[in-house]
Amino acid sequence: MVINFLGRILDFFGFKRKAMALFSWDPGNDYTSFWGAIYLVLNNRSDLAMEILEKKVQRNNYYRCKRLLATLYLRENPKKAEALYQRPSNMWEEIYLGDIRYYFLNDVGGALDAWQSAFEKVDWNTAREWDNPARNLLKRLYMVTKDAEFLEKWAELDVDNFRQSQMADYIKLLYKKGEKERAQQTLNVCMYLYREDPILTRVAEELNLEVPYYKKKKPQVENAVRKPLNAGLLKEDTDPETLIKAIHELHPDAIITLASSVLTIMQGTLLWAGTFKPCWLARTLGPFTEHAKGPLIHFYTYPIVADWKLQAYLELSGTIPVLFGTLIAAIGKLFGQSGWFYRVIGPVAKAVDSDKIAPYDSCLVPGPLNAKVFTSQLCSQNIPFAIVDVNSVFGAEVVECCKGLDKRWIEGALSDNPAGNDESMTPVVLLWQKDHVEELEHESF
Repeated sequence: MVINFLGRILDFFGFKRKAMALFSWDPGNDYTSFWGAIYLVLNNRSDLAMEILEKKVQRNNYYRCKRLLATLYLRENPKKAEALYQRPSNMWEEIYLGDIRYYFLNDVGGALDAWQSAFEKVDWNTAREWDNPARNLLKRLYMVTKDAEFLEKWAELDVDNFRQSQMADYIKLLYKKGEKERAQQTLNVCMYLYREDPILTRVAEELNLEVPYYKKKKPQVENAVRKPLNAGLLKEDTDPETLIKAIHELHPDAIITLASSVLTIMQGTLLWAGTFKPCWLARTLGPFTEHAKGPLIHFYTYPIVADWKLQAYLELSGTIPVLFGTLIAAIGKLFGQSGWFYRVIGPVAKAVDSDKIAPYDSCLVPGPLNAKVFTSQLCSQNIPFAIVDVNSVFGAEVVECCKGLDKRWIEGALSDNPAGNDESMTPVVLLWQKDHVEELEHESF
């Protein structure tokens, strides 16, 4: 109890790593047990983490511990993960059950049964809230059944959660219903997000719609050869170190860059919807952040995630750093400056985002918790490697990379986001100096 209490104090003041170490010694409740187990997993003690979690999930309401234990089971025996949710206690657990069956056991019928059971319980009055699984269920049911009713209902809730193929299907549906103008408007917005996307371009040509022109960003350096690798869906059961080593064997002279969010997914350090709730402080500060402006930032009706992201910041950075960052941000606004809040709370919390790719559309994805350690392990094996955070709006940022690599050159080479987004499934991009290699084509790994 004393060790756990000391851990909570350190957690409050922002000493997260030290707090996690203490929680691993004295697990306590669902929150502290979860973070203690995460510490053990990151330090290659998954066996001890599993032992702690198995004891905790025998109690009620240890939702975080249960989902983390499922992640560890998925790496060894997915059937054990399925067994954890055979008696789901809520809709989210029914989604987890369906996801385990669909993505890890190839049991489409069993997955559909679980998702349909959850769908019957949806509260449609709160369907746009982030912790309501309505849109997640509609996505999965449409994915399996291709029933246009699911697509239309999903579009009413959250078109911003569509991937390229789903956007294309929705545009076709509007066109078929005679709503050509809406189809064109939707295409315009989609092409703004996914510029020159081949799926959307084909749909526009097929329906004889006008393909809008949006200026595509160019890389900030001219001497870079980039090669995005289609790695498929990388999941919790994918070992990231093994993946990078395999790519290095195929391309020993390339700098290997990996999306930070995908590394987090493979490491399993995720904050799952249905396992946590925002505290009073997160609910108080949430409405004052840019995340509360959903429809002003995103097109259509992006679900409000402000309170949940604030909760993630509090957990990843600590209460005091978040409060201090809020004060600093307010001062920055007076001088017309932005971004001060994120400088205070750090890169792990700054990277927190929601994902569009199922099954990871049901969680918040922070930055990798051990980026420095993971990178150094690969660099010590003479693998030129960098963890990057890239998007089409803000460009590229190197989170960690091997010593001797030019961070600015890497950021310039990736500044136009050559990996693309979502359905591109290319979280790994290889880089070369142009004078060392001829231009290479996109290929699958």
